[in-house]
Amino acid sequence: MHVAIFGLGRFGTQLARELVRIGTTVLAVDSNPENVRAIVDEVSLAAQGDATDVEFLRTLGLDSFDSVVVAIGNDVGASVLATLTLKRQLFHRHVLAKARDEQHRRSLELAGADVALNPEQEAATRLAHTLGSVGVDDYMSLDGASGIAKIKAPVAAQGRSLNEFDLIGSFKLFLIARIRESKVTMNPDLSDRVMSGDTWIVAGNDKDMQKLRTR
Repeated sequence: MHVAIFGLGRFGTQLARELVRIGTTVLAVDSNPENVRAIVDEVSLAAQGDATDVEFLRTLGLDSFDSVVVAIGNDVGASVLATLTLKRQLFHRHVLAKARDEQHRRSLELAGADVALNPEQEAATRLAHTLGSVGVDDYMSLDGASGIAKIKAPVAAQGRSLNEFDLIGSFKLFLIARIRESKVTMNPDLSDRVMSGDTWIVAGNDKDMQKLRTR
């Protein structure tokens, strides 16, 4: 996989390093030469330039990259213009852009971003749903009232089959996957018995998830 990242602030730099760690070819770009020098030895390619300059963008051969990330979160105008240029002039197939607030996110979507996200807001949402919640390791909000959560199977379910515990009937939750000893099983068989240490990936209403957590 090949990913280009424009903007090497804290988010862009951390993203670049994590992508490299998992084996992704990364092109890191920033208008500040110091930011480029700080990461040049860690990524496959690094360049200094203006992400809003279409001629500069054309020199980078972005057609060969699977995704482009616009991580210019502090300069709203530059991030929107860069997104607009990548989508409307260079017609890149997949552009993800970082927003600093809801208005910025909407502007990025209007500019054509395939994905516009606010990492700080999403991190705060995950923390709000996991802080102090026993057994909840991670959470992703879907619409403000429901989401997908990674939850340790409750003690009350251990030794019983998934069908007997009846997540859908009793809790109105859908079981997406089971994690057991680092092995992920998608849509596990309902005849399988729940074991100590099992973790579930479930989807549903937040209140129903809270009900499961208390079992």
